[in-house]
Amino acid sequence: MNTYAIITFHNTHFALKAKKYFEKYGLKSDTIPVPREFSSECGFCSKILWKDKNIAEEIMKKNKIIYESIYRWERDEKKEKKFNFV
Repeated sequence: MNTYAIITFHNTHFALKAKKYFEKYGLKSDTIPVPREFSSECGFCSKILWKDKNIAEEIMKKNKIIYESIYRWERDEKKEKKFNFV
């Protein structure tokens, strides 16, 4: 099981800005649609490893990236793999 931090933003601009600065500082992140568990609204969020949450917060603070919330998200990718049927 993997544990991630899901960082939500008020708008797409800050989600893309966060991605840019996470890459600049060498922090691995994915920009994904906000999971339904956290919001029914459309939009994007950043997904990082939970252990990197504090680093991400520092990067966002230093670069004036405004975020809405940070959620803990536990996922079991082995159980969630999708299969293609021919």
